[in-house]
Amino acid sequence: MTRPRLAYNALLLRKAYSGVENTIHGFLQAWAAHGPEPLRVYAPRRTPLPLPRGAALDARPVRFPRSSRAARIAWEQLWLPRRLRRDGAALLHAPAYIAPLAAPCRVVLTLHDLHVFTHPATCSFENRLYYRLFLPRSVSRAAAVIVFSEHVRRTVAARFPAAAARIAVIPPGVDPGLAPVTDPARLEQVRTAWRLPPRFLLFVGDLAPRKNLPRLLDAFARVAAAVPDLHLVLAGLPAAGRRRPPLDRLCARLGLAARVRRLGYVPRADLPALYTLAEALAYPSLDEGFGLPALEALACGCPVVCGPGGTAEICGPAAVCCDPLDTAAIAAALHRQITAPEPRAVRAAAGSARLARYSWWTHVAATADLYRGVLG
Repeated sequence: MTRPRLAYNALLLRKAYSGVENTIHGFLQAWAAHGPEPLRVYAPRRTPLPLPRGAALDARPVRFPRSSRAARIAWEQLWLPRRLRRDGAALLHAPAYIAPLAAPCRVVLTLHDLHVFTHPATCSFENRLYYRLFLPRSVSRAAAVIVFSEHVRRTVAARFPAAAARIAVIPPGVDPGLAPVTDPARLEQVRTAWRLPPRFLLFVGDLAPRKNLPRLLDAFARVAAAVPDLHLVLAGLPAAGRRRPPLDRLCARLGLAARVRRLGYVPRADLPALYTLAEALAYPSLDEGFGLPALEALACGCPVVCGPGGTAEICGPAAVCCDPLDTAAIAAALHRQITAPEPRAVRAAAGSARLARYSWWTHVAATADLYRGVLG
């Protein structure tokens, strides 16, 4: 059997998935179903979700300490180049910011954002050190750079002008299993399991400083004063390398201790019902390269409030965009979404129109064309 000439680094799939991990897993699922040629995937021996099966996917499990980020970085930079050379790879796709600098083949790099440069204060010291050291070199090393939005393309081109001609905008797809939940029993099951209040705004994502949670809580306090039965539900874990934000203290200061509920990590199987039950998704991040939760919310018919950048770009008129630095503007946007005169079905239709632009099949086809261009 001829060895695959294409290789893919999926070593990041070792913990509860956030946005980057979800896009990696979604890409592998789509390639397994639609990929035009075999793709050799290097992934941890055990992943939170099973790797998809398919003739186009050649999974190669790698054993290293799952809890050690240093071990993963060492494997990527020291051992992966040797493995690529031994396997005869012609191209490696590095889907999460950093590529092995000694890769013996062509490299395609995916950049989800440049927050370590544009919003360094919201990043941990370890991330600033690691990405500032390796990311510029990875960009210089890459034969092509994939980004998910025009917003990120402009940011990367401004930071790395020499790479501007090598940047390709290829938006990811949406999980086809995401749709409004119409089964009342399933909705009640999720509401009971997570002890959800009757009416709530929803936040989904890691609880990182970039997500702007202090201003979101402040804005929610204004809305909650006018809507006494409304709650705020936070679904997500603290970002890696960051201490848990002092949300309890802030909630107490704002008098919201009984109105804010933290769920922690929510499995993907429960997300469609969570989005369906929510009054709106509250997602006023300081900046997003893409904003996958907003697209997921639209897929489930959930109204969206977001900040500028990639999320506003992908949602377009289907979402209400606000200034994330202006608490009053966030509160006004949230209040507008929960009191909008248009029926929810009308707003869901506007979201569906945006979703047509984001297909995993289209993403795989465009990425395969890029691979061929780089090798050709």
